[in-house]
Amino acid sequence: MEIGIIGGGSIGLLYSFYLSKNHVITLYTKRKEQADQINNNGLLLQKNEISDKTIIKADFSSNYKEQVLIVTVKQYDIEQVITQLKNQSPRTILFLQNGMGHLSYLSSLDKHQILLGIAEHGALRTNDYIVNHTGIGITKISHYNQKNKRNVLLDQLLMDQDPVFPMELKSDWKKMLSEKLVVNATINPLTAVLHVKNGLLIENGYFKKILHELFLEVVHILGLEKEMHLWDHVQTICKNTSENSSSMLKDIQGGRQTEIDSILGYLINQAGNTNKLYPHITFLYHAIKGMESVR
Repeated sequence: MEIGIIGGGSIGLLYSFYLSKNHVITLYTKRKEQADQINNNGLLLQKNEISDKTIIKADFSSNYKEQVLIVTVKQYDIEQVITQLKNQSPRTILFLQNGMGHLSYLSSLDKHQILLGIAEHGALRTNDYIVNHTGIGITKISHYNQKNKRNVLLDQLLMDQDPVFPMELKSDWKKMLSEKLVVNATINPLTAVLHVKNGLLIENGYFKKILHELFLEVVHILGLEKEMHLWDHVQTICKNTSENSSSMLKDIQGGRQTEIDSILGYLINQAGNTNKLYPHITFLYHAIKGMESVR
């Protein structure tokens, strides 16, 4: 199957590598320099001090030809991609983004079969053609629209999945994204402001108290049940990625724009119709925006 992957960041490189084992991959990059590097050098994956290489095609254009497209760009680039996808013939499109800010754009893509997904892998882009697979996880996928239609392309993607890069079909996209948002909205902004690795959020008693109070605000806005289960999940993520720096902390350290608007900004918008105050969310949102403004 031919698959187009839009976005040459760490997730785009990671999915290009693993999916190339069973499919023909074209990676659409934002910069011509990155496309040239991949076409000249191949795509290299590093995992546990072992390197592996695959050959894919990289394309510096928006001329998406494939019937299956996987969108891996950051939230702040999603509007531009959506504008390009509006004019494409009907496709199967899988969106893999942090946060839920991209949901407001999807109504303009009704002619496409839209899938939403979350990537529970850790990945770090070393350079334009090398990605480090820092944490093994799973890809969860759910139908967003046209739920009553069987998608044979998705069936094939699931059937051909690599055992070391598993995928799972979920029935409720909102629950799936909301539970991932709990993790992104607690660990990412707090580590970015405190400038600490993930594990210290539960190892330091003072930080853990802030983390829990922030967590309670997030689940209240999202109206999620099984609160104790989700709190255990957040702590498990902190423990399992204890030596990792969150993507938002890396963005702050690198002087790059963060995805705070689609994470905490989304939650603030969702809570806009209530009279309840959410001091931790509000503080962290404005702190991150302030740090971005002086980068």
